[in-house]
Amino acid sequence: MSALEKFGVEIFTQRNIFERIAVDKPFRPDNPAFIFIKTGTIKLRQHFSDLELSANMFMVTDPQTIYEVVSVSDDFQSRMVSYKREFISALSLKFNRLITYRYFRQQMNRGVPFPESEMEVVWKSVNFLKYILDSETEMLYKKEMVEHLFSVFCYQMAGIISKEDNNSMNQMSRQEEIVFVFLTDLATYHLTERSVEFYAERQSITTRHLSSVVKEVTGKTASHIISLIVMNEAKVLLNSSKKTVSEISSILGFSDQYSFSHFFKKHLEVSPRQYRHQFES
Repeated sequence: MSALEKFGVEIFTQRNIFERIAVDKPFRPDNPAFIFIKTGTIKLRQHFSDLELSANMFMVTDPQTIYEVVSVSDDFQSRMVSYKREFISALSLKFNRLITYRYFRQQMNRGVPFPESEMEVVWKSVNFLKYILDSETEMLYKKEMVEHLFSVFCYQMAGIISKEDNNSMNQMSRQEEIVFVFLTDLATYHLTERSVEFYAERQSITTRHLSSVVKEVTGKTASHIISLIVMNEAKVLLNSSKKTVSEISSILGFSDQYSFSHFFKKHLEVSPRQYRHQFES
């Protein structure tokens, strides 16, 4: 049984992080995670943009996003703290979870730089938590120790966030806020809602206004982003599940297999079956 299943948290290093992060194909994380970079760089593609993480940066990943590893440097050194949502919910943490959650949703899938001195402290506490998790010595209160050490880590991150939160929220323009809400809604509703009108109505703005703001902030149209997210979902289902193309088309809300295949080929120039064949050994 993995530490994640047994204790609700697991820590990966650069040596085994790629057991959980696929390198050669799009993937969706099973659980939310913090990724810390101490040295080197990793470039990830998420949804519609590339993100480069370098020394003294962290990012928060979530299971609603699909990622692809573009490149990793030879001197890449990292820690990934993967946890189950129900585990963190069960802890009696005394900071404002709403502020923390809002910050994470806003910063999700962005590289957040922080001072080397803060990275050093977080790195040490993560390493100690990993040491306890990996220890094969019989420990009477191991579960409680893991909970408390993970709580320490949560307080460290909340402390960093509370300093950053006011700045980041104040710096968010109205246009950025519209795009942020659009992407958050899209992560929730993309399996059933593909019209720009639906997402505009969610924010009580016109379709034209949403489209122009999204285009200005991201460089891509709202409809293109919707298609990209559906395509990413399709890729993951095709390369990591045994479901038939017909079942996948139904999951993705297409009326039939033909319309799904037509949509897929239009965007990738290969059929769903041809794409799947690339990953078959």
